[in-house]
Amino acid sequence: MQDRVWQGLLFGVAAAVLGMLFGAVPAVLSLEEDVGLGTLFKLRGPRPAPAEVVVVSLDKVASDAFDLPNEPAKWPRTLHAELVERLVAEGAMVVAFDVLFDDAKDTAGDARLGGALQSAGNVVLTAYLQTTAVGSTRDGSVAVTSSQLRPLIQPVAGGALAVAPFPLPKVPVKVSQFWAYKTTAGGIATFPTAIFQTWMLRQSGGWYEDLRRACPGIESGFPAAQSAVLETRRVGELALKARACLFGNPDAALATQNRWGRRLKSGTDLDPRSLRSLFEVYQGPETRYLNYYGPPRSIITVPYNQALRGETLSMFGKIVLVGFSEQFQPEQKDGFHTVYSDDSGLDLSGVEIAATAVANMLDGTAVKPLGFGPHLLVLGIWGLLTGALCRQLTPLTAVVFSAGAVPMYLFWASWVFDRTNTWLPVAVPLLVQLPFALLVGLLAQYRQVQVQRQLVVSAFGHYLPQAAVDSLMKNLGNLKPDAQLLHGTCLATDVEQYTRLAETMSPDALGSLMNEYYGVLSSEVEKSGGVVTDLVGDTMMAVWAAATPNSDMRAKACHGALALATAVAHFNQAPGRPQLPTRFGLHSGPIRLGNIGGAGRMEYRAVGDIVNTASRIEGLNKQLGTRILVSGDTLDDVSGLVTRELGTFLLAGKSTPLVIHELLGVVGSVPTAVMARTKRFHSALATFRTGEWALAGTQFVALLAELPDDRAVQFYVDLCARYVEQGPDSGEQGAVRIATK
Repeated sequence: MQDRVWQGLLFGVAAAVLGMLFGAVPAVLSLEEDVGLGTLFKLRGPRPAPAEVVVVSLDKVASDAFDLPNEPAKWPRTLHAELVERLVAEGAMVVAFDVLFDDAKDTAGDARLGGALQSAGNVVLTAYLQTTAVGSTRDGSVAVTSSQLRPLIQPVAGGALAVAPFPLPKVPVKVSQFWAYKTTAGGIATFPTAIFQTWMLRQSGGWYEDLRRACPGIESGFPAAQSAVLETRRVGELALKARACLFGNPDAALATQNRWGRRLKSGTDLDPRSLRSLFEVYQGPETRYLNYYGPPRSIITVPYNQALRGETLSMFGKIVLVGFSEQFQPEQKDGFHTVYSDDSGLDLSGVEIAATAVANMLDGTAVKPLGFGPHLLVLGIWGLLTGALCRQLTPLTAVVFSAGAVPMYLFWASWVFDRTNTWLPVAVPLLVQLPFALLVGLLAQYRQVQVQRQLVVSAFGHYLPQAAVDSLMKNLGNLKPDAQLLHGTCLATDVEQYTRLAETMSPDALGSLMNEYYGVLSSEVEKSGGVVTDLVGDTMMAVWAAATPNSDMRAKACHGALALATAVAHFNQAPGRPQLPTRFGLHSGPIRLGNIGGAGRMEYRAVGDIVNTASRIEGLNKQLGTRILVSGDTLDDVSGLVTRELGTFLLAGKSTPLVIHELLGVVGSVPTAVMARTKRFHSALATFRTGEWALAGTQFVALLAELPDDRAVQFYVDLCARYVEQGPDSGEQGAVRIATK
């Protein structure tokens, strides 16, 4: 027991160290962002967006209303001027256009728009950030680039309150962040930051005065009244200077934080969430994670034509972003792949992403990744817990714990994400640490079981020949000494018309015949790695067992069945020997090998649902005229075999349908004609599964005409006829109910 405790602690430390090492790798961090963060969004689900942010969409609805092409770049700019005037008249706090005005159109229209912007005094425009190569590093390995805004046309640019870029990654990269500032362009504030900065400058509360006092560069270079910053159109410059002051300057950051904290405590009209966001934007990294509110159109969206006519909600006090935003994927021209891109292919538009970024700043809900230290701490604690428990628990309990730990951890991480917007690691704990802890725990259990191997061999030796015991023990790596729960394939056999044969032979002759028959079958089972567990009358039960689900073991069972069929055929060719045509059924799943009996009478048998199911599958041969039937579970991940899928059957006494195949042989041994007929059978079966029984019946009849003795085809011919007349007799879609065993 003490050794297990120390091993548990050691395994926990190993899992913790492994997680922390993986958690520091950039590629793994990208996986966390793509898989982990995406999972948290989907578990949390959509949430309401702030009502202060509105998107006015340039879309097909608006273009149709104006009788204009669905190419907003071709719209007359007088429309934009009228929209600005309408929004200002309704009291919009900030208006932002995610539309490029970098090419001259109609001179009068451009002048009208510029005048409307100048008069409004609260419009932020976006511009294209053009990147050009200016050289390379000395060794030529890295290109040196420079980024600058492509100028907008005059007088539009002159009328804007601020002009800022809005660069984003392109599809198929999943957009999960945005740039608040762009260092490669001289640290310029981006479109969402400029919008938010404008909003804050239009809020009273004294935050600007506090910032000036904490930052000498702002105090000496900017006017005392924050309204003057708007009047002189220095919004972008203020955002740049504030970041230069607070980022990497702990003294100035602390002074600003303290001043704003005291102001909030003393009472102010400022929203504490917005003020905290402003500090985080100034003082934090240049990129921020987006906290999406939901799928496309989660942000309040108003068609352009309705906004122009004032037919929608009041725009008083709102931040209004104007840009491309379609309702349907075929019309979408400005889409970015996000965690909420829907199944139709509709992505979030650029203006919706900008609106999301601004809304996150307003309500203080930007996603907060853990810092490097806390991130490693979470991975360390989780690794210690999982590593220690997976060693201390029994194998089955460790597997159950691991299976339950996944939803429990996801629930916790999702709860934290929903309540605090904090992003906890998901991919490394669940995809790296937990599987590692389970694996090493099971391997330790395996080693412990091997020590007791001889005790188990001795116990099995009372019931089976030594060769059979050795065959079983090769596959019991994870088997506990006090329980024999395995995964295996069970083969059931039955001799056709055995009762009639028994009536015609003496007991001695019948016994001698069956001894020879079972000698042949047992030999083939052992050669293929199986064990005969039961012989009753004309039936045999054999098992191919492993400690865990194993496709190699299932493949051995299938090859063993083919070898048994060949051996029986040779056996029946002996002159003068009665024929013993044999049917086979195979099914795979969990099985228990144990002692059955009492009062001094014990037998070693296979017990489990797969034993009964294999027997039912064997019995299905009678109705389909086949020899070897195999469940789809047995064929899972098994290659190199040729089968004919016969359909989905709800066997007698069973509640779960099974896909059944006829095992025809190994690849290369089946005639081309048989392969062609099998392909046509599959086509007819596919038609049957769609519910087109009349058409399926016609296809099966055509097959039956080629080979009238194919009873599987005849079965479906009769079944289709009955379904056409009476309908299906199974509640399971596409499953054929078999009433008899």
